[in-house]
Amino acid sequence: MIFPRVLSCAVLLLLLMAVLSRGRRCSIAKILRQYRAVIFHEIQNLRNLTGSVYRSGRAGPACRSDKDQKILLSIYNISMSLREVGASTLQGPEELAVWRVARNTEIVLRENCRKISKSPPRTAPAQPRRRGPGRRRKQLREIGRRAERLVTCWEKLNVLHAPRQAPWDS
Repeated sequence: MIFPRVLSCAVLLLLLMAVLSRGRRCSIAKILRQYRAVIFHEIQNLRNLTGSVYRSGRAGPACRSDKDQKILLSIYNISMSLREVGASTLQGPEELAVWRVARNTEIVLRENCRKISKSPPRTAPAQPRRRGPGRRRKQLREIGRRAERLVTCWEKLNVLHAPRQAPWDS
């Protein structure tokens, strides 16, 4: 008679653990540590290569939410869209920088998030390749804009989880 009681207690304990662990899907602290250690430098390198560091303009809409999961999803989606833009025709150090940012972001999110729901990939119609002299410049500008959006999202996540400082005593 002892065995069913132990079994039912174990099942209840597992059920309780499953319910309590549902709230936190990602380890934000670990993600931010890895961002500061690796991804931040990769994004800065990408911004230097595309010239977006020196531009002062709007990066476009990014991370409108104040919720961690939505910000992380935006970071993931922007990273993957960077990969799509960079993979089309870029070659050289820019392509490598885009690939590193996208790959490192994907690895960090997959390692530290139990579940990151990805939006379905956008299927844009294939555009004919134009081989004009301004194509590379245009593509670098687009990558620069997306890199700025990515920086905006990472900064927002960082600010939301920055250690709170005590107010000044006057």
